[in-house]
Amino acid sequence: MRFALYYTPPAGSPLGALGERWFAEPAVAELTAQARVYGFHATLKAPFRLAGGETEASLTAALRAFCAGRRPVVAGRLRLADLDGFLALVPERQNAATGQLAADCVTGFDGFRAPPGAGELAKRRAAGLSDRQESHLARWGYPYVLEEFRFHMTLTRRLAAAEAAAARARLEPLLAPVLSEPLLLDAVSLSRQPAAGATFEVRARLALAA
Repeated sequence: MRFALYYTPPAGSPLGALGERWFAEPAVAELTAQARVYGFHATLKAPFRLAGGETEASLTAALRAFCAGRRPVVAGRLRLADLDGFLALVPERQNAATGQLAADCVTGFDGFRAPPGAGELAKRRAAGLSDRQESHLARWGYPYVLEEFRFHMTLTRRLAAAEAAAARARLEPLLAPVLSEPLLLDAVSLSRQPAAGATFEVRARLALAA
């Protein structure tokens, strides 16, 4: 069982509706299969197994207190981007406030994280890491944190050029309602993967309420 801290859109919001519709589209099911496992989200703290002595209840309580002391963050307007072959929604400009929220999630909840196993480490290293990313992997269990963090909401697996063009053509008509307004990060979601390979499920969506 693994847990993660994500931003997930509010139910019924245009962004949430986009994610639901896109991930339910049969014509692109093979392209979205990997992303669907994690759900439509932006990672704030990557998936981790719980440290000994911690429980979902203790993690939820800590996240509730964390969110109560923080204000919502304006991430800015989104755009569709190619991230190393993956299609994703990203802010037009990465900003410090979004990065700080993610950094606080990474560092503030590190005590809940069990060390990654050898297989997990090998999987991360297979992508080819910089010295800084390797240092983050060793310290925080994930390489793309702190100054390496980039807010993104993944929509597909890695695509060939023709696949990307076809996916863009399907996505673009759906994007107008979500690209015109700045994204407000109003909550942090606790997501749980009950077993290896299972789909992550949102267990709690806790408002940033300060």
